[in-house]
Order: sequence, then C-alpha cells, then structure tokens
Amino acid sequence: MAVVLVLLATIANATALVLQRKAAQDSARSRGISAGSLRDMVQRPAWLVGTSIFAVAVALQATALSLGSIALVQPVLVMELPFTLLLGWLVLGGALRRREWIAVAVMSVGLVVLLVSLQPSGGDALGAGAVVWILGTLVTMGLLGLTTAVAKRSPPVGRAAFYGIAAGIGSGFVAVIVKAMTEALAEGGLGQVVTTWQSYLLIPVAPAAFLVLQHALRAGRLLASQPGLILGNPLLSSIWGVGLLGEEVNGGAAVVGGIAGAVLMTVGVFLLSRSPLLAAQEGGPRDRPTTGRQGTVERRRPL
Repeated sequence: MAVVLVLLATIANATALVLQRKAAQDSARSRGISAGSLRDMVQRPAWLVGTSIFAVAVALQATALSLGSIALVQPVLVMELPFTLLLGWLVLGGALRRREWIAVAVMSVGLVVLLVSLQPSGGDALGAGAVVWILGTLVTMGLLGLTTAVAKRSPPVGRAAFYGIAAGIGSGFVAVIVKAMTEALAEGGLGQVVTTWQSYLLIPVAPAAFLVLQHALRAGRLLASQPGLILGNPLLSSIWGVGLLGEEVNGGAAVVGGIAGAVLMTVGVFLLSRSPLLAAQEGGPRDRPTTGRQGTVERRRPL
C-alpha cells in the first residue's frame, strides 16, 4: 500500500511540476527572465492549480511514509520523471520516442531490483536521539546552502543543475521530517505531533525547499535540473533512513543487487533528462526565432 500511495503521489507531483513549468514558460515568454517575472508566474492559473495538486501529492506521500520506511518510499519518486515526460507531452507538446520508452523500462527495472534486493523496513525516526537529529540537520542544511550558493554563481546550465540538486536535498529532508511527524501521530495523535520538536523543523525547511524548487524551474532547462532533483531526494532521505534513523536493509549479496538497481535507475534518469522532448517542451526567449545576418530566420538550438 505504501508503494501504491507513493506512486499516486509521484503522478500528482509530475502534474504539478508540468503545470508550474508551463506557468514559468508563459511568464518568461511574456516578461522575460527577471526578478519581477517570478511574481507574474505565481499569479498564473497553471501555477496555482499545480500548487494545489502538489499539496495533494504531499498528503499522499505523508500517508505512504506512515506505512513504510523512508528507504522504501522515497526511491519510488524517481518515477516522477517519466510521468513528467508523459504529462509534458500532453500539456507542453512533443512526442515520446523509442529512446524514452527504453529509458523508462531501464528505470522501472532498476527500481524493482533495488527494492526487491534491499527490502527496506523498520526504523525509528523519533528514537534516533536529539544529537543525531541536530547533527544531521546541520549537515543537510549546510549542503542545501552550499548547493544554492554555487547555483547563484554558476552559468545557466550549471545554475539549473545545482538548483536541481538543492531542490532534491530540500524535498528529501522534508520527507525525513514528515516521517518523524507521522510516527508521532501514530503514537499519540495530533497532540504528540505538536509536542515533537522535529515537527517544527518543517516551518523553515518546507518553504526553503519550495522556493529552491521554483528557482530550479526558472533557472534553466529541465534537462539540466532534473537529474539532481529526481536523484537527490531519494539519496538524501535514504541516507537519513538507513544511516541515521535505524532502517534496515538486506545485506550480503543483496547489496550488490541494490547497487545494480541504483545504477540502472541513475542511467535511466540521465537518459530521460537528456531527452530532446524536454528541450522541445521548454519555450521561452531562448527558443524564439532570430534574424541572421542574411535576413533569414534562424532558431537557436536548445542547450
């Protein structure tokens, strides 16, 4: 049931991402990439609908985390990328080719191999101790700040890539906090959630993660930001789950299978993230026709 719920959350996430990207694309076309265009973007119906759907995705993911371990639930989120391509094809245009379907198959096989091999389970987010949480939070927020700072000082492609990594780190840490909150809810109801100090980490972390995601959407093409965004979330949250919160995975030969599955997933993500479909879905000023020296109309190639 946890896997089913997180798959539904993934579809909702992909829908929200495509709609928010459409709003960003329309905003950039009408106003150009500027500080003011961010305000214009968030006022567009597509962005507002996408944000509402994102809230539904968060609820589905929280329910999934209450039923399964972080290391089980979060890797499933990599399927957001193929869903994003499919929905982007419907909303933004383009066509799925054999290359994309092969990449989706590679990702799907990798995910199944990873989860079947390692079979993540258990864990105790609230029992990990304050020291573990404090140190883990400081390191995680340090990584988030570092990748954001690098993004601000990078050229367009690097900016999108590092903002994507930062967004993945932020959303992965949000999942870790939500896991602690769902355990508190199961143990003592809403009153336990209110009195659990980890719950209050969500107040600064969730807006920061959401803001970084918006910067990732506007910083450049999805083919640059998607790998970090898609892989950073499960990687960060799984490190927390297995390394800090006591979740268990199969050992021995199963680790080899888990590594093989992770490699397949990573290959699939990079293949899909470099799909021409993503470039075709992203309009904006850089894709507009320009007049060459001979008076002919030229179209700039996507990065």
